[in-house]
Formats: sequence, C-alpha cells, structure tokens
Amino acid sequence: SKTTGGLPVLKSDSNSKVFVYFADHGAPGLLAFPKSHLYADTLNSAINTMTEKKMFDQLVFYIEACESGSMFPDIASNTGVYAMTAANATETSRAHYCYPNDTVNGTEIHAYLGDTFSNKWMEDSDAYDINKRSLATQHTTVKRKTRYSHVQQFGDLSYQ
Repeated sequence: SKTTGGLPVLKSDSNSKVFVYFADHGAPGLLAFPKSHLYADTLNSAINTMTEKKMFDQLVFYIEACESGSMFPDIASNTGVYAMTAANATETSRAHYCYPNDTVNGTEIHAYLGDTFSNKWMEDSDAYDINKRSLATQHTTVKRKTRYSHVQQFGDLSYQ
C-alpha cells in the first residue's frame, strides 16, 4: 500500500495479543536499525494509530537497547500497551556472556553472546510456563537479575 511502501503489515484485530521484541542499538529517543532509526514520537504515533484502529487486545514490547527507557515517555496506563525496557532513558544496556564465558562448542569466539536483559527474560521464559507467568513476575525477576542497568516498565500494568 502507499502508506507502508509495500512493506509487511501486522494483520491483527481487537482480539490479538501482540508481542514485539527489539534488540539492537539505541540512544535517547531512538532505536537504531541497520539503515535507519525509529524515533520515540513515531513509535508512539504508531501505537496510538493501532489503538484507534483496534489492532490489538494487548500489545507488549520488550526492548533491548541503550537508553530504551526513553521510547515510551507518553504511553498511557489504560491502553492495553505494556513495555519493558533493558535500561532507563539515560543509561546503557550491558552485554552478557563475555570472556571467559564466550565459548561455543569448545571454541572461545571473542565476542559478546547476548545482552543481560534479553538473556534474563529468555532464561526466565524457558524456566517457567509463560502461559502462567505474569508480566509483573517476569519484570521483578528480570529487574533483580539484570545488573548495571535499570529495567523499566511502562504503560498498562493492569493485565500483567
């Protein structure tokens, strides 16, 4: 379509439970993609449009990026939108599984194998039945286990 430039569009409705996970670089008020940026005002405008068009029942964001807490400054608490971020609006998000824990199949690869926030929520999801574990419980666990950055939550906390 003209509005999407031929790019894929989320086909959801008012009964949909939508999960968005982003892991890459960030800075205050933006998320970085390989060839572009997504700014907080653009993201929040898209969320507002999706809310108006009833494109979800629940919309959950998990954002792994430096300064990711800056992406949701105006998110309302009664919209069905929940966001958990790896860091607050002014700090970096930290790498995980660094030397000497960067071994794959017995070979040290000299690279960071993940980010602390992402590893902690994925490990938590593997350890528990995610159909029975609340977002609040996962947030508490991930926040406690994530060192060097402050895991944040935004938006509608009522269904967590």
